[in-house]
Amino acid sequence: MRTSSLLRLLANFESRLSQISPTIDFRYQDEASACEEDFHTFLRAAWHVIEGDRPFIDGWHIQAECEHYEALFYGNILKLIINVPPGTCKSTIGSVAFPAWVWTKTPSSQFLYASYGMTLAVRDSVAWGNKCQLTRDINTKTRFANAQAGYRIATSIGGTTTGEHVDYEFFDDPNNTANVESEVIRTDTNIKFDRVFSGRFNDPKTGRLCVVQQRTHFQDLSGHILSKNIPGLIHLCLPQEYEVSRQCTTIPLKSTKGEKWEDPRKEEGQLLWPEFFDKKSVELGKIDLGGEYAIAGQYQQRPSPGQGGIFKKKDFQWWKQKYPPRCHFVLQSWDTAFSKSATASWSACTTWGIFKNDHQVDNIILLSLWRGRLENPDVRRMILRLAHNYYDTHTNYPAPETQAFKPDMILIEGKANGTPLLQDLRRAGLIINSFDPLKHGGGDKTSRGRAISHLVEAGLIWIPSEPPLYTKLRPFADLFVESCASFPNDDDSKDIVDTMSQALIKFRLQGLIGHPDDAYIQEEFNPNRGKRIY
Repeated sequence: MRTSSLLRLLANFESRLSQISPTIDFRYQDEASACEEDFHTFLRAAWHVIEGDRPFIDGWHIQAECEHYEALFYGNILKLIINVPPGTCKSTIGSVAFPAWVWTKTPSSQFLYASYGMTLAVRDSVAWGNKCQLTRDINTKTRFANAQAGYRIATSIGGTTTGEHVDYEFFDDPNNTANVESEVIRTDTNIKFDRVFSGRFNDPKTGRLCVVQQRTHFQDLSGHILSKNIPGLIHLCLPQEYEVSRQCTTIPLKSTKGEKWEDPRKEEGQLLWPEFFDKKSVELGKIDLGGEYAIAGQYQQRPSPGQGGIFKKKDFQWWKQKYPPRCHFVLQSWDTAFSKSATASWSACTTWGIFKNDHQVDNIILLSLWRGRLENPDVRRMILRLAHNYYDTHTNYPAPETQAFKPDMILIEGKANGTPLLQDLRRAGLIINSFDPLKHGGGDKTSRGRAISHLVEAGLIWIPSEPPLYTKLRPFADLFVESCASFPNDDDSKDIVDTMSQALIKFRLQGLIGHPDDAYIQEEFNPNRGKRIY
């Protein structure tokens, strides 16, 4: 009922203005005008109406969400996904305050809000007096209307919307964490989104879609929509603890002065909202969530399918020493894409070392990982940089020029956008090897992944854990494992996995790595087996 309280209070605004002095009247009009023009100002002013005595604790993520909602209102964004951790005010901002703010500007706007259950939908549904007034005869817990033809409908994913058409479709927590593991329920939610809700816009060219949720499963509604690669879809993804390799970039907003908005955090592990969720609170929250899978999804917004699909998490070996082993060969593998678009593919690079284990058997360790969305000149600079030092992956904190950890081989996929880059890098003095995915890899990224999955299953791939306790992976290694586990269902995982696939395929083609079964197979199918050799 929080929206009801807010709208009814704002509905009395004009009458209250008429009862005070002209001087104060102008001041209130100025404040009202400021609220109308800026959603964040409106949210701050209306907070006590929505949340009562709960204090308003601002954060940069609140400002960022408000500006993305403004872009949605003005049509700069038509399709928006916001993934944020629980308890960060996502429903208050998007489901309660936003429709009220829109009605201060266009009171005829019509909204449909859907959640996983009717109880949640009604909680946030229940106006600005000089712009619109609520009509008393048709306002219920599930439907509010004003005299200017605007309305807000609340329903569940399984509810009915027959005959209703709107300007805004919102899905606030469309998946229930209690039953998201049920494939039947997940699939039903996704089918209803595709078949029932997709055609409910008054104007399909200008209708706005917004999905707001904590990630609960790699095939939840956010994952389902992201897998469609919808043109113009903007994804605002804000993990609880910052991951440098997953810095979120969207579109220019009014505060960014023509530049694309970026997650402002710089250091690995930096908290999203330390003013409210400090380090202690976050750690206690992790205990409550009760597992790495839930933490990766609900806190970090990167769920993976349990132990994994093609690649199982348990098959990766943890390196539990501060420094990597002495490697006798180091290969750097690139998958390049040239765009800073928020919906473009990633450029990714992983560096791998071959070392002898205690039994003098060749094994492979992940030494470093970098991922980003860059234009061609910046990708070129990053390749030159990592060719000089494969640990120099923190773009905001470059390593000193005096440090040099150079790979023995650099491998870049020789696809359409990679060929000119290969030629340019060779002219710059780098020795680059081209990887032909059709000739060497057997086709697409999924086929290449399957081709090397037996090496992972055999326990030959090592990933570094975090000293001094070694009870968790280093951040880049954690991202790598989660990407492998969600492959190939999560498109964001494919670029990282492909760098591993082409590296391991190259190792095999060069005879640098074997499989434990190789000796048995060679002996089993040896045509001279059992023959006496003189």
